Amino acid sequence: MALRAIRRSTGNNALDWMVTSAQIASNVSSMLSFPPTTAATTVLLSILQIIADIKMNQQDCVRLAQRAARLLVDVGRRMEGKWEDAPESLLENIREFEATLLSIHDFMLKAAQTKWISRLVAKTSIQDALMQFDQQLRDAAMSFQVSSLIEIHYAIGTMGGASSNDTRGITNGDIVASPIESSETLPSLSGSTLECSISSLEVVERSCGSTESLLSSFTLVEADPEALEPGSESPPPPPDATPIPTEEEEFLACMNGDTDEFGFRRYHQSDVIVRKANRKAVGWFSGTSEAQAGGQKMTIKRYDVAKDLALKQWVRDIKMLRNLHHENLPQIVGYSDGKAQTPFILLASVQSRDLASAMRSALTTCSLADCASLILRTYRDIASAISHAQQQLSLSENDAQDFIDHATYSIDSDNNVIVGLPPPREGWVTGRSYCLEESLAERALHYLKELMNAEEAALQAGSCQTSTSLNKYKQLKGLLHSLLPRRREGAGLCPELEDLLDDADEDNPLTLRALRALCIEQSRHDQTWHSRAPVGALTAGDYGYIPEGSTDFANFVRLGNIQDGEDGKGKGMMEVMGKTHGTMLMRSSGFGSIPQRQPANAFLLPDEMECWPVALPPRGNATVFVHHETGLASVNDAWQFLIARGSSLASTHGIKPQDIILVTRSLRIDDHRVEDWRPSALPLVPGGGRPSGFGPTAFGAPAFPQHGGFGGAPAFPHHHGFGAQAQALSIPSVVYLITSSRPDFAAYITDDPMGRPRPRPTGSTSWCFSCRSGYPVGYVDYIQLDAEDVES
Repeated sequence: MALRAIRRSTGNNALDWMVTSAQIASNVSSMLSFPPTTAATTVLLSILQIIADIKMNQQDCVRLAQRAARLLVDVGRRMEGKWEDAPESLLENIREFEATLLSIHDFMLKAAQTKWISRLVAKTSIQDALMQFDQQLRDAAMSFQVSSLIEIHYAIGTMGGASSNDTRGITNGDIVASPIESSETLPSLSGSTLECSISSLEVVERSCGSTESLLSSFTLVEADPEALEPGSESPPPPPDATPIPTEEEEFLACMNGDTDEFGFRRYHQSDVIVRKANRKAVGWFSGTSEAQAGGQKMTIKRYDVAKDLALKQWVRDIKMLRNLHHENLPQIVGYSDGKAQTPFILLASVQSRDLASAMRSALTTCSLADCASLILRTYRDIASAISHAQQQLSLSENDAQDFIDHATYSIDSDNNVIVGLPPPREGWVTGRSYCLEESLAERALHYLKELMNAEEAALQAGSCQTSTSLNKYKQLKGLLHSLLPRRREGAGLCPELEDLLDDADEDNPLTLRALRALCIEQSRHDQTWHSRAPVGALTAGDYGYIPEGSTDFANFVRLGNIQDGEDGKGKGMMEVMGKTHGTMLMRSSGFGSIPQRQPANAFLLPDEMECWPVALPPRGNATVFVHHETGLASVNDAWQFLIARGSSLASTHGIKPQDIILVTRSLRIDDHRVEDWRPSALPLVPGGGRPSGFGPTAFGAPAFPQHGGFGGAPAFPHHHGFGAQAQALSIPSVVYLITSSRPDFAAYITDDPMGRPRPRPTGSTSWCFSCRSGYPVGYVDYIQLDAEDVES
């Protein structure tokens, strides 16, 4: 069956609206000359001006304006030259229509003046209000129909006393033309036509021999003027049908023939034979069953929910799937003809099962290389499907990420991933700080991370000392992070990796060594693991092992350092880099003050010392966290060394190659607390004296001297007035914290930026600062081979 894709493009919204607004205004401006419609026309023209400033739901507002314009212009043309004899019921309907326009005007004016965040929060309520106004315009159109029907009834009731030679009477055999048939078409407005008809009241030609027969000849039909097109007829809704949204109504109205414009066939319910249900299907695929139609095996998806919701989901899925032709997306073959009690779509036959269960089973039973291959193929299938959907449906990056997060993922018998459509999320807007590549990687690694978290929770609970599965998952996660695309590198895998996946088969399986070699060749294998370690016990380049049954680096057995080499070989073969950085946690004085984290910057001093300026608020304190780290310059080179030399090092020391641990970075974190112990400000009376109750006799001890403050400033400056004194005491004082990476160095504070310490034997009482250090902690980053690295 031939499939063809149709791409629809839209022009600039602002330019389209300017053209549409001008045409609507041109059509309705003639109504200003008729007094009964002057007010309604003025309000409608004002609405057209407001719509140009509306930023959200503008298309819905345009449709309201077009509907109102159609009704107003239609009434005006039918009543042209007859306004002097207009019936009172018609004038009353026009006044009610004017009130409806005023309500729409006030609503749109408020929407145009509302900030975007308020519109975002109230998006659902705005859409509900627009639907209510649309219904009010429909009711207004219906009121004109009822008014016309009443006038006809009145005319029929008075025919009995009419003269037989009255040319205005309705005689036997007269034909009353249907307003629908005599409808006129307004100029095209943005690709749509405005069709004018005084109402959808259709009068059928019948014999008028009696009043009863004439009354029975009138049929009241509520029709959507937008759906009326010359040469097309919309089927009447069934008697018991519930109200259908406009989009679904238009879709059903266009269902003529056995095939649609895309070439997909419409099936009657009797053409499809439903067989056994797919019990393993979940999410979007739930409710699918095997089916047979036209002698072909297919999959049927039925929408067995509430009627309105079923129609909405059915139409949405058809419109999306008709534009999606990808092997990793559901392939639509046809759909029901709109007459079935339960709407359905027919898909290409596929036996699928939940991807989550398949992935968990593979991760717990397959080798590390097979697991890596499965996850990489899963990533490739999902990325390919999402890229196709993004292009065909014109999705933004954020919409594509919503598609990824809420889609359903199944896997077929050939281990190909099938991405089911996400549920509709009307009224929702999601913001993200990460890109599409990260969303795809997160989805591919989702099931692996779940198993890792479960293993780590079991390990922390003490149910097991070590976990072989956890080590496998760590190896797999690190390898995949090196292989998958990174931020802004594009969603596709690199060509070399694609070739490895395509060339792998039963005779030539994909190996872990081949994947690592590809990462190392591209300088991307920088994955390490992080663990707590004794302070100062290990440094970058150390290698050794932890006795079996333990994961604590306190039990680490150091065998040597790769910088030393064997017999002097390889000495200094890898560059080692040192780095010092820090952060500061600042607290102001007062109970309950909230600490603020700030960056801490140091400058180097001679003798391997660092100087950290600390600006302390009065009676405040700060905790400076100093990070001293030493690491190998290239983790990628460390992996290459371990793969090449791991076996020989293990053989030398009588251990397995997968037991060797190579330390790539050592980290020591010291925390130093600096506090300001200056006394609180004492109030001064005018003239510089202290009030009664303050001073030496008040505290039982000599007062602090008025000179020799920190940094040369007086501790209590002689300013007249409490305000000047408070201002002086609110200025932060700068002290200098001196640290060093040497293990035997004791940190201290000083008022000298060059690091000279304050003399210890001093009697100065102006020194009101203290420094104390906590317990340092140590960490290491390390790498380790897997058993498959040696076997392959």
